[in-house]
Amino acid sequence: MELLDDLMSWGSNQDFLKYSPFTTICTIIVMLVISRILHVTTTKVMERHMHKNIKLWLRTKDVIIFLVCTYAILDLFRPFQTILKTVLASGGVLAVVIGLAAQEAAGNFINGMMILIFKPFKIGDLIKINNEELIGTVIDISIRHTIIKTYENTRIVVPNSVIDKAVLENITAVGNQKGNFLELEISYESDLIKAMDIIRDEVMRHPNYMDIRTPQEKEKGVPPVIIRLVDFAESGLRLKTTIYSKNNAEGYAMMSDIRIAIKKRFDEEGIEIPYPHRTIIMKP
Repeated sequence: MELLDDLMSWGSNQDFLKYSPFTTICTIIVMLVISRILHVTTTKVMERHMHKNIKLWLRTKDVIIFLVCTYAILDLFRPFQTILKTVLASGGVLAVVIGLAAQEAAGNFINGMMILIFKPFKIGDLIKINNEELIGTVIDISIRHTIIKTYENTRIVVPNSVIDKAVLENITAVGNQKGNFLELEISYESDLIKAMDIIRDEVMRHPNYMDIRTPQEKEKGVPPVIIRLVDFAESGLRLKTTIYSKNNAEGYAMMSDIRIAIKKRFDEEGIEIPYPHRTIIMKP
């Protein structure tokens, strides 16, 4: 009771506190509890319903809660009220000053929010930037930058403003089908139909090959692997086909296996992969 009386008597001085000390302490405790509840609740809701760029959403949410709670607590103290009113009154001038001093940081923040809204990629996606200038997997997205893990197992920090201006290809976004191109040449003397049958056979043998034909296409007799003769090249006949895999990683390994298998079968069946050559005619 003596402590309560002391707090109430201290509250008679309104020069520093907006309310009595007891009320101020209780208000601060309530604000902190509410902030904690909001933090826990919103985190659970976001983790349950948001699966893309969740880390960036959580960081943005934490910053907002912190700023609102800090403002509400400082508003309980009269000296800070004057400062807060001055800051709010000069908000336009302050925004201009901050904008001029931190244009790049502000641009990264805005572009980070654009990534959140439009979702061109998410954590775990394999992306290519500026026509394969940079290839890697997105491992983190923050308000300022995006971190990409390369095939060399290095981490590259790319500002969001750079990502926003770049030509970006999201390889993972194709879903569960990734088209892989196989292009090779055989000599003009080789058996074309036999070579195409070998290619089709080796492709269909691979465990990671995906048959993407619809039931209607299967009924019509559409072949599982379509091989085209795309060019009469200088040294031979150029063949091309598209082989589908579940994702880019499986496709990369699958294409290596298929090339090795085709080379072995070509050697066994007498199909020649030609060297570049020229026919020279000597005139007197």
